[in-house]
Amino acid sequence: MEIYIAKRGDNVEEISKNFGVGVAEIAYVNQLPFPYKLAVGQSLLIPTNTADSTAKKTVTSRGYAYPFISEWVLEQTLPYLTELAVFSYGFTTTGDLVPPTLDDAWMIELAEENGVMAILTLTPLDEEGRFNNYLITSLLSNQEAQQNLTDQILETLRAKNFSGIDVDFEYIPPENRISYAQFVADLREAVAPEGYSVSVDLAPKVSEDQPGLLYEGKDYGLLGGAADNVLLMTYEWGYTYEHV
Repeated sequence: MEIYIAKRGDNVEEISKNFGVGVAEIAYVNQLPFPYKLAVGQSLLIPTNTADSTAKKTVTSRGYAYPFISEWVLEQTLPYLTELAVFSYGFTTTGDLVPPTLDDAWMIELAEENGVMAILTLTPLDEEGRFNNYLITSLLSNQEAQQNLTDQILETLRAKNFSGIDVDFEYIPPENRISYAQFVADLREAVAPEGYSVSVDLAPKVSEDQPGLLYEGKDYGLLGGAADNVLLMTYEWGYTYEHV
């Protein structure tokens, strides 16, 4: 992809000729409704095959999806992804892994067909779909439960041909920040010998002592050393909303 900034007098037809890309493809990628009107300064993504196809990718893109996603939508999205994170796997207080309600095998197979790595996303969601502090504390205070969960995660990674695991724990009590980082480190130590990666999701801080349940339970330094990579969840910095 290249980015083109529309100038006064531009139109999609001329841009398509200049780049050698079809009008329909430009319109589709940029979600332009017919008759494809442009605004001065508008950014357009232009699909291009001019780049060296053997060049090493420098950006990793990950998309999260529930098993109820439309197959058509997933097919349209996968060519732009490096990783597909299946959302999500939960767990019980005794460390039993809880798979998604709907079958996710088709998602993993489709990802493989598109050369995309499937990632198992682990969350402490309760039956109502909310992050549960009790589940987090119960797991982090019970070594047997952690070992049970790790064993079941490994079995699932192997059986379903996942490429790795993403740990997405939110609203972690501050007193669990050290034990949470240790859990991630232990998990990585267990799965790394078999080639699986471990990533961890972090709410973006602006200071080490930033207050709030999204921040106080996560030690950036420890988690950065415990996982292979981290993902900063900047959703709330990327849109505006209001309560009605």
